[in-house]
Amino acid sequence: MSSRTLTGLLLMVGTIVMLVGFMIVLANIGDVDWGDASEMIPAFAENSGVVKALIPVATLGMLMVAAGFAGLNHSMAGGSSAHYMRVGLLLYVIGTTVVIGEGALSIGVAEAASAGNQTAAEALHAASGAIGSAGEATRLLGFALIGVSIFTQKNLHVALGALMVVIGLIGVGVAVGDYTSDLMGIPYIGGAILTLATGILVIRTKD
Repeated sequence: MSSRTLTGLLLMVGTIVMLVGFMIVLANIGDVDWGDASEMIPAFAENSGVVKALIPVATLGMLMVAAGFAGLNHSMAGGSSAHYMRVGLLLYVIGTTVVIGEGALSIGVAEAASAGNQTAAEALHAASGAIGSAGEATRLLGFALIGVSIFTQKNLHVALGALMVVIGLIGVGVAVGDYTSDLMGIPYIGGAILTLATGILVIRTKD
């Protein structure tokens, strides 16, 4: 398997695995206000098994995507936008690491809530929201810079790069302004679609 194929597969499969993990959690949690501890904690307590099983699955998907972007960075080394790509990858990896921490705290919320420890659950929920906002803003800024590098180096379709910039910057604004807003669905869904498209184009593009 070539490095290009591996990079594309990591981006595609990682995105699918991440979506499966998060979507199953969301389907079980139901329509609740993620910023309201009085709604979230009981929902996590009721679905603690799903949360503890599926958030690690989503985490695996996130790590695969980060590895895929690392492969893309390697393939763009020496190009006209290699610097943008390196900085974007760095921010993306840092943000992903913080978001994984948010997931770990969410598992802690589920465990504490299911054990009836309301005080610990509330503290963990507050902490997860705080670091989640910073992590997503950083990750999506990195995503936008990766888009800048694709747009300027033209190693993939320029429209892909432009859309990544737009979605990434929208995500940064929403994450900083109101992380629990339903508007976060725009960068989540848009980012997933664009990452899948990146993986497909990486595989289809000839060296």
